Amino acid sequence: MAHAQPAHGTLVWIDAHEAMVLSWLDEAAHVTRFRSDVPDHRKSTGHVRHDASIRHGGGGGSAQDAGEPRREEHLNQFVDLVARRLPADDDLLILGPGTVRERLERHVRELDHHLLHSRTVTVTASGPRTERQLIAQLRTAVGAEPKRGPARESRDQQPGRIPREDSVRKTTDEWEA
Repeated sequence: MAHAQPAHGTLVWIDAHEAMVLSWLDEAAHVTRFRSDVPDHRKSTGHVRHDASIRHGGGGGSAQDAGEPRREEHLNQFVDLVARRLPADDDLLILGPGTVRERLERHVRELDHHLLHSRTVTVTASGPRTERQLIAQLRTAVGAEPKRGPARESRDQQPGRIPREDSVRKTTDEWEA
């Protein structure tokens, strides 16, 4: 009897603050977390002074972008760090809430093109997920069986136990009597 090829794949959930990389190896998920040092938009720009002679919301634009180059630099470094830690031979599923997932996709595709790797990269918008939700999604993506425990008997179906009053279904005849 021939053994099936072991399932493998990698799922990445990323935003500007952190990334979770989940790889499926030896019938188990291996999780690696990366924290970024990318400053928030408001922290990267600091207090911005506006010229009173310019209408609010119009003109210029350079004052608002004062700290953005630094933030962009940190974000590019973070995306590069995550991209270089991904297994080269695994198909990728990239999830995340903002545009950072798209930036990671572009970077991975550029690296793959440069290194002549061929793999499937799928990108999907996603809100925040727990580690357990991401593991379940990775299991589905690689075609692994869901992890399920043995079925438990209902408390009222155990031998020698009398059903509770509230678990017995009443018929309309009983209500009218």
